Amino acid sequence: MTKERLTHLRQLEAESIHILREVAAEFTNPVMMYSVGKDSSVMLHLAMKAFTPSKLPFSLLHVDTLWKFKEMIEFRDQRVKDLGFDLVVHSNPEGVEMNISPFEHGSKIHTDIMKTQALKQALNVGGYDAIIGGARRDEEKSRAKE
Repeated sequence: MTKERLTHLRQLEAESIHILREVAAEFTNPVMMYSVGKDSSVMLHLAMKAFTPSKLPFSLLHVDTLWKFKEMIEFRDQRVKDLGFDLVVHSNPEGVEMNISPFEHGSKIHTDIMKTQALKQALNVGGYDAIIGGARRDEEKSRAKE
């Protein structure tokens, strides 16, 4: 890696850490999304850098669609346990009861019921006033301007 590239990465990291600390300072009950994927794993790593050696000043939230590999859930649970983080897991109970799946009902219905509605339920139940999430700008075109 060139020095210029490394400097750019360090600037992005510093900006992210600043935002995480600002959210923790300005909101009473923030929560960080954690799906065990690459984006949320990077966010968790940045949060750990931002607040070490203290405990994270917010919980982690996993909206569980029940379609993750068993090993991913085991990894999530072990990671949270090893690091001593607070994890809230929420699934839409109505969607679970109706056995909503992307194969039987299509991705649009599955996403709405098991992700969007489940997230709204979790935020309401938890009383969160800020949500921390992340997606790469080059992968999420709607966020490219942020």
